[in-house]
Amino acid sequence: MALLSMLLVLIWSAGFITGKLIVGQIDPNVFLSLRFLCAGLLFLTIALLLRRPFPSWKDLPKHIIAGMLMNGFYLGFAYVAIAKGLPAGMMALIGALQPALVMVLAFLLIKEKTSARGMIGIFVGMFGLLMVVSPALELDANQGGVSIWTLLLGCIAVVALSVGVTYQKMSISSSDIFSSMAIQNFGASVVSCGFMLFLGESVFVMEWQSFALVAWGVVVLSGGGVFLMVWLLRRSRASQVSAFLLLAPPLAAIESYFLFDETMTLIQLLGFVVTIAGVYLSRKA
Repeated sequence: MALLSMLLVLIWSAGFITGKLIVGQIDPNVFLSLRFLCAGLLFLTIALLLRRPFPSWKDLPKHIIAGMLMNGFYLGFAYVAIAKGLPAGMMALIGALQPALVMVLAFLLIKEKTSARGMIGIFVGMFGLLMVVSPALELDANQGGVSIWTLLLGCIAVVALSVGVTYQKMSISSSDIFSSMAIQNFGASVVSCGFMLFLGESVFVMEWQSFALVAWGVVVLSGGGVFLMVWLLRRSRASQVSAFLLLAPPLAAIESYFLFDETMTLIQLLGFVVTIAGVYLSRKA
C-alpha cells in the first residue's frame, strides 16, 4: 500500500509539471475537457470489455457529483482563480489546507476518526509545505493585491476537492470502480467545458506535442493518478491519502529544478524534509 501511495504522489506531482508544459500549446480548460472526455471513454471501454456492472439510475447522480467535485470544479475553479490573478504560491498554500479539511469532513460525514498523532502529522506536513512555497509567496507579494473574490475562488476549489475526496468514501465506494470512473470523468468534462466557454478558451496548437500531452493526461494523470487515488480511498482513511498528497508540491518543485532550471533554496529543501516527517507521522498513526 505504501508503494502505491508513493506512486500516487509521483503521478500527482507530474500534474503540476503538465500544467507548465501545456502553456502556449493548449488552454487549460481545453486540455481538461479533452482529458476528462477521453478518460471517460477509456474507462467506459474497460468496463464494457470486462462486463462490469454500472450504477443504477438512482445512484447515477452521486457518481456524477463526485467527478464534478474532485476533478471538474477543483481544477476549474483553481484555473479561474489563477487566471484572475491569484498567485500560484498562494494557491499552493490554500491547497495545503486540503488534508485538514478532509480530516474534518471525514469525521463529520462518515465518522472517520484520526488519532492525535495523525492530526499532528498532518499539521507538521502543512508547515513543511508552507516552507516549500514560501519563496513563491515572497515573489507573489510584489505583484500587488489579490481581490477577495479571487481568493474565494481558490478556497472554493480546495473545498470542492475535499468534499469530492470524502464523497468517494460514502455510498459510491461499493460500486465498480471502472464504471464509476467513466461516469465521474464524463461529469468532470461537462464542468471543464463550462469553464472553457466562460473564460473564452480555444487554443489547441495542432502539433504532435499537443496530442501527446492530452494522451499523457488521459493515460497517466486520469487513468493512473486519479484512478489510484480513488482506489486507495476505498481501502484507506481519507485523511491518510490526503496527507500523502502534501508531498506532491515539494516533489514538483524538485522536478521543476531539473526540468526547467528553477532555483531551490535551503528553506525549500528543509521544508521537503519536514513535510516527509509529517506525512510519516500521519501514516503511522
